[in-house]
Amino acid sequence: MEIQNSIEEQEIESSEITNQSLLESKQQNNWFSGNRGLMIGAILGITVGLGVSRVFSGESTAESTTESQSVTPIEIQSQSQSTSVTIATASITPISRQLKATGSVTAYESIPVSSQATGLQIKQIFVDEGDRVQQGQLLVQLNDAVLQAQLAQAKAQQEEAESRLAELLAGTREEEIARAQENVAIVEAQILEAESSLDLANKRVERNSNLEAEGAIARDRLDEVMNQQKIQESAIRQIQARLREAKQQLQELEKGPRPEVISQARAQLAHAKAQVQMIQAQLQDTKVISPVSGIISQRQARVGDITSSNEELFTIIENGRLELRLSVPETQLSSIAPGQKVEIQADFDPNLQLLGTIREINPTLDEESRQATVKVDLPGVNSLKPGMFLQGLITTKTFQTLTIPMGAVLPQSNNNAIVFVVQPDNTVKEQVVNMGEILKDNRIEIKNGLQKNDRVVVKGAPYLKDGDRIQESNLES
Repeated sequence: MEIQNSIEEQEIESSEITNQSLLESKQQNNWFSGNRGLMIGAILGITVGLGVSRVFSGESTAESTTESQSVTPIEIQSQSQSTSVTIATASITPISRQLKATGSVTAYESIPVSSQATGLQIKQIFVDEGDRVQQGQLLVQLNDAVLQAQLAQAKAQQEEAESRLAELLAGTREEEIARAQENVAIVEAQILEAESSLDLANKRVERNSNLEAEGAIARDRLDEVMNQQKIQESAIRQIQARLREAKQQLQELEKGPRPEVISQARAQLAHAKAQVQMIQAQLQDTKVISPVSGIISQRQARVGDITSSNEELFTIIENGRLELRLSVPETQLSSIAPGQKVEIQADFDPNLQLLGTIREINPTLDEESRQATVKVDLPGVNSLKPGMFLQGLITTKTFQTLTIPMGAVLPQSNNNAIVFVVQPDNTVKEQVVNMGEILKDNRIEIKNGLQKNDRVVVKGAPYLKDGDRIQESNLES
């Protein structure tokens, strides 16, 4: 028990010394700055903690883990101590360089819907935000009571004009001509009667003139007879005027309606029809129809509102099509092009994983941010809504590189690290390598120092020193 406590105290002291040395090395090496340095520092702390016990005697067993590549438990012989380790093979791994950008979901095409009829009250609304509508679907019904009454009046006037024109085109009826002929005959008979009365009046004037000259009658009696003569003459003139009118009317009836009268009737009918059509168009405008198929994204209409031509009632996303507008710095624009795929993610929903396509890159940059808008076509997913904030990953370059598990490297300075390479004679060789980018699946890029298919110690590397031998009998194929 005392030996064990002594070992633990020495381990703690050795770990503190080692961590202090690593801190000084970190301050001298820019490679440890940034996210990559933080991750390598974490690896270093773990590996150093494991490696401290190599300088002490006693038994120590490391837990076995599974790396992303195939690893093999190996038993090594070092300073009369057996320790279980794992190895992995350096392999070629594809690496993708990705550009990360953020942006908002917007409608590909936003269609505003307004009422063509102004000054009418909204009577009924048939859709709401989020509803999917079809082209030609009724959205709103306006109050049309006044227009319906105007339409009925216009139709009545149209029917009257049609009847008048039809009558003119049909010509004069025989009954009307007969009545006109009869009227002429009656007036002619009245003229004969009036002429007879005038002849009698003339004779009386002549007789009474002689009598007045002889002194047989008074002058007043002669004046009275002469006045009757004048009355009869006036009556004849009036009857003769009626006869001329009756004959002219008969002539017109016999000839039929004049062309100008028919033209006037046609014009009146056309005007009546135009009035009907105008009111029918106004009635049609009382029905607000969807101009396209899509999704209602905004609704401003309310029952009871009075319509105005400059106020929108709805906004429709045509065909429900959405797009993602990413902001990309001008320095990165040369690495992307229309047609490239975009991996889309959302911080608010880790399960949202979509694949879009760059459709268009706006040629105009924002003067302040020096960024361009990149429009990305989105798949039809019901969970996407306009205004959502999403992230896009655009793969700009893909290449092959040599990688090993991160647990196999013991970081040093200047992006260098030490790895233990298994030799053909089953010994391990301490090898300095130059590290590159930290990748997914806990692997790290090796720029030089290793070859493809080199076998390196992963778990247990901190326990080793150059030249330690692996027991041949425990080596797996």
